[in-house]
Amino acid sequence: MQRGEHGCGCDHGVGRRDFFGVLGAAAGAAAFTPAAASDGDAPRTKKGAVVRAAFVYPPSATFAGDPDGWWSWPGNEFDAEGRQRRYTAALREIERTYGMEIAVEDRPIATKEDAERLAREIAAAPPDGVLLVMFYNQSLGLADLILRAADEAKVPALFYIGLGVKHGPVGSYRRPGLVFMQSLDNFESLEEGLRLIHARAALRQSLLLSITEAETPREGVEPFLGIRVRVIPFARYAELFHAIAVDAAVRRVVDRFVAGAKDVRGVTREALDNAARAHEALTRLLREEHADGLTMNCLRRGMLKPCISFAALNGSLVPAACENDLPAAYTQILGQTLTGRPGFQHNPCYETERNHYYASHCTCAPQLHGPEGPPRPYLLRRFAHTNEGSCAIQVFWNPGEPVTMVRYYPGEEPALDVYAGRVVASHPMPPAAGCTTNVEIELTDRTDAGMVAGHHNLLFCGDFARRFRRFAQLHRMRLADTGFQGVWPA
Repeated sequence: MQRGEHGCGCDHGVGRRDFFGVLGAAAGAAAFTPAAASDGDAPRTKKGAVVRAAFVYPPSATFAGDPDGWWSWPGNEFDAEGRQRRYTAALREIERTYGMEIAVEDRPIATKEDAERLAREIAAAPPDGVLLVMFYNQSLGLADLILRAADEAKVPALFYIGLGVKHGPVGSYRRPGLVFMQSLDNFESLEEGLRLIHARAALRQSLLLSITEAETPREGVEPFLGIRVRVIPFARYAELFHAIAVDAAVRRVVDRFVAGAKDVRGVTREALDNAARAHEALTRLLREEHADGLTMNCLRRGMLKPCISFAALNGSLVPAACENDLPAAYTQILGQTLTGRPGFQHNPCYETERNHYYASHCTCAPQLHGPEGPPRPYLLRRFAHTNEGSCAIQVFWNPGEPVTMVRYYPGEEPALDVYAGRVVASHPMPPAAGCTTNVEIELTDRTDAGMVAGHHNLLFCGDFARRFRRFAQLHRMRLADTGFQGVWPA
């Protein structure tokens, strides 16, 4: 790759349909390993994560009627069986929400024999994840036995203690492969943990198109997240684009963008029609390949540039990444899966005098709060860096809102870099320069904005830093956490 191919002087390389999975080396190098021949145009059947779940406690009936019975913490009046029924009902609802399979043990794990049996089953047929819910302090040894089996099998595990008291330190449970939670009837936290397990299963079933100058298609798999990448020649996209007649149906998507814009500045009807053709060509490719998202070499393409299409796709949670930056595409897929919101892939810059950070690019989705949330105000305007007049978008972020910035680094030791911050302002273009959308943020978990590393990081509207860090913890990823200053697991 020649320096500047991405247009920034650096060296770095449809509706949702049934989309449930919403990612190498640096972009421009081999970012995935070769895979077996694809399944052609056959639709893929996707399955939710399979989780083994068990409740750990001795039946309270063991002590009923015995004046010397000592059930200990949480006390002899604690109805463990009743709570298990309530928790199981909540798990069934989570199961339906995410299309998961949560196999709950019929009876509590009450003895060493029970725990050893479940440990053997986990080792023999490792599930996508394990969930243990404990209601009795003295059952801790049984839980530890099962958690060791999950650790040895490299199965992600959630350990939830549903009590307001558990004596002793918990530091040993803050380790790779395990998320520890202690809270009272906190079904939201249980759902959060199960979502982290489900996300990895969804990513392994996702297909990403990489539209490049390659003359022939080829395919590979990103080793850690398991995302399948299919390389598509740019010529195929261009042929589709030029074959599309601009009729009312093709114009409809872009006309909706026009109708929602605060203003349209310097954009001709020809440019809008070409934005509609680009979107139709890309959505056809996604349908034909039964793919979940895409990235492409998009700069210096004249009117074939896909800026508006990428904004529309991401706003519908169909991941789209600029400049064929595969790590950015992986981060977009991961982030959409974990948050249900589109990320803003951007170029970095710094406001040194206020210790702030600028994020700017041309494909921001107005649906910063997800497809069901209210869109942010936006303008349609000319692409900032060329004179051919193609259309781009400027989105105005809400000052004061929390944001989370993420970058996934593939490789032999995959890593995740996570930053928390808040919006300061969205800047006019000009004088801010950069790309059309330029948002200034203040970091809230670093002392120096200049610590931000990476290019084409993804900015998500909302406070999701803890969720991303827990995903890394659960799935044994290294947290880069460049310059991070906070408490675990912030």
